[in-house]
Parts: sequence; C-alpha cells; structure tokens
Amino acid sequence: MKKYILLVILISFDGVLADGFKKYAGEFLYNGVGSRALAMGSAFVAVANDVTAGYWNPAGLVDAPGFQMQFMHARQFVSSIQYDYLAGSINMESNTAYGLSLIRLGVNYIKDTRNALRGETIAEGLDPSRISQFNTADYVFYLSYAKRLNEKFSYGANVKLLYRDYALESALGIGFDAAARYRLSDRLTMGLIFRDVTTTMMAWTTGEKEFITPALRPGLAYRFDFDKIGLYVQPAVDLNILFESRAAATQMHLGPLSLDSFWGLEVGFKNITFLRFGYDDLNRISAGIGLSITRLAVDYSYTNYDRELGNIHRISFQLKLPSF
Repeated sequence: MKKYILLVILISFDGVLADGFKKYAGEFLYNGVGSRALAMGSAFVAVANDVTAGYWNPAGLVDAPGFQMQFMHARQFVSSIQYDYLAGSINMESNTAYGLSLIRLGVNYIKDTRNALRGETIAEGLDPSRISQFNTADYVFYLSYAKRLNEKFSYGANVKLLYRDYALESALGIGFDAAARYRLSDRLTMGLIFRDVTTTMMAWTTGEKEFITPALRPGLAYRFDFDKIGLYVQPAVDLNILFESRAAATQMHLGPLSLDSFWGLEVGFKNITFLRFGYDDLNRISAGIGLSITRLAVDYSYTNYDRELGNIHRISFQLKLPSF
C-alpha cells in the first residue's frame, strides 16, 4: 500500500501531465549525492573536492586528485524508495578534469492490479495469478568538465541527460549547469553552481512538455587548521535560490524567488578519520563519520525524518587511484 501511495505522490507532486513551468518539476534532481556531503546537510558547493563535485560543483573536480570512483546506496521512506549513485572522475596534468555520474531514484515491485478483477466489480475479488509488477524510476546522467585557470579560480560545467520512467509514460530531457570556484584566501573558499541555466525541458510520451526552472546556489567554506595535532575544522554554508515562488514551502520567498539555506561542519583528524554534522532546508539534522585509508574511503551519513517516513541511512564507498 505504501508503494501505491508513493507512486501517486511522485506523479502528482511533479505535475507530469501538465504543460509549462511547474513547481517542483526538478525536485528529483536535488536529493544530493555522497554520504560526506549529505552528512554536512548538503552544504557542499564550496567544499566539493572529490568525485562528487561532478554533482555539487563541477569546478571542484580539479581538486579531486588522480582517478576516483564512488558508489552510494540509500533506502528512503521506510525503504520503499531506492536511491543509487555511481560516479567516476579523472584529473589531467593540463589542469583539467572530467567526470561521469549516474543517479537512479526508483520504486521497485509495484503491484499492478488493473487486469486482475475476477468479474465486473471489485466485490468479486482479485485473481492473484493476474497481478503483475512493475518498477518506476528517475535516471540522471552527468557529463562533467572542469578547468583551473590559476591557483585561485576554476570553472566547470555539466551536460545532464534525464530519463523518467513511470511505466505507463516516460520522459526525456537534457539540461546544462555552469559552475565556478574561487579561493578568497588560503582558508576561505567560495563556490557557485547555476543549475539548469538554460531551463531544462522534459518531453513526455503523452506529447506534453515540462520545464525545470533555473536555480542558483552559492556557497562558502572556511577551514581552520591545527597542524600540530593534525586536525582541521571546516564549517560551510550554501544558499539555494530558486526562480519559482514556493511560498510557505521554502525558508524565505520574495515574489518569484525562493531561498533555502544549508549548514554543515566537517572535522578531520590526520585526513584519516572524519566527523560531520549538518542542518538542511527541511530543518533536518544530519550527522556522519568517515574513514580514509590509502586508496579506499568509506563514509556513512544519517538524516532524521518524520517517524512515519523513517530516518535515512546512507553509505558511500570511494576508490582513489593515481592518474593513468
């Protein structure tokens, strides 16, 4: 029953059969990736310096050394929704970096009873042998590029391909992100990503078209280093500016603009063990730990949610190798 409810929510929430600009049309793009970033409340635009930068801020890929791969899996909403992320990046000697990322957000094994009636009415019951199952999912594929101009400034971009499969109908889309990163000092970094900068169109098999409005997300991160004990403390904050009015569903709104904030903190010891905390736009508290040993890093994050929807646990595995 929960899966039926979730499917109805997904379809109605995004307004997939309505034409034009719709609120929350691109909400499936904003779930975030990587247990490290999500443990920090998604305040990661200025921090991003690993393979997940392809999602958070592609300009940060130039600070992801060598070849990296990461996989993350999570179950959300009482384990009814499966969320998977797989990404890879490579840093070139010419101060350029490239990345590939794939995200899948889906509900599996939904029962289809449309053809299972024994007779003309529901009162006559269902024939179990005529009940089938289907899956529904959103897929996003990112192709990322980054370039370092000098020690302080780098820029990047994403081309993203979107596919939404709702069993009865599906949609295809393409979008573009532009990003930059600037070191204001040795400790203070500013990041910026302009998502869906040209407006992203989703074309449904019904003939309808849906448009995802642009979103501007700046971020700041400051790093305190305590070299004598091998410790650093890095607080960060992001602001997400949506070019659509969400009224009470956002922290702040002014006319056609809506604004949400994200807060995070990372504490690292000898670049081996990490402790993280965060507070996101939905007023959820998150926390996590990380362990990095030579070529492998493992990160865990926890986000509290309403009792009915269940808390979210995520785990990420990252492989780090020298460039080929």
